[in-house]
Amino acid sequence: MTRALMPKKLKDDLLDEYDHRCAVCGGDRPHIHHIDEDATNNKLDNLLPLCPNCHLRDQHNPTRKIDIPKLRIFRKYKDPAILKPQFHPIYLRQSFLDHVELNDEKVEDIKIKVNELIEFIHSLEMGNFYSKRLMELIGAPKGSGGLFFIGMEDDEYRKRLVKINTDYRTKIIENRDSVKILLIELLRYQAWANK
Repeated sequence: MTRALMPKKLKDDLLDEYDHRCAVCGGDRPHIHHIDEDATNNKLDNLLPLCPNCHLRDQHNPTRKIDIPKLRIFRKYKDPAILKPQFHPIYLRQSFLDHVELNDEKVEDIKIKVNELIEFIHSLEMGNFYSKRLMELIGAPKGSGGLFFIGMEDDEYRKRLVKINTDYRTKIIENRDSVKILLIELLRYQAWANK
């Protein structure tokens, strides 16, 4: 893959954003890493300054490579705790959020994943507060688990079910960034995040 010439202003903007330091460890003389590994994609949000050690050790070592979506979260929120192994279970449990699409398909699998994420967060330090907030943002609407409308025709029932499924998917899509912000904020209260 041919590397596109990176405009000097773009490189300077990126380095200024990170005080000419490695985004991961704060080391000096950073290389420019393309998050999506496409050397021609020189968009600012696809670039990270990494010192030679972090660049080679974490990004170009096939046995330790960081997932591209996780690196995108790190790029957006700039919290080093995102790259710690302890964050990985949270990362795995929240990753479904990016794949929820707006349609009227059943939402049972989504509800299971939402509940697993909320239960896991509840077990962490400050989890009681954060799990309640997550429930507000992505929890299933009350009473949507066992829909049963007495006297309702099949067609009317299906329309109601489609609306509930679509509304729930819309709620998740609209709130997924807020959920990620809460999850990153939660990291500050974990003992492992500060070591």
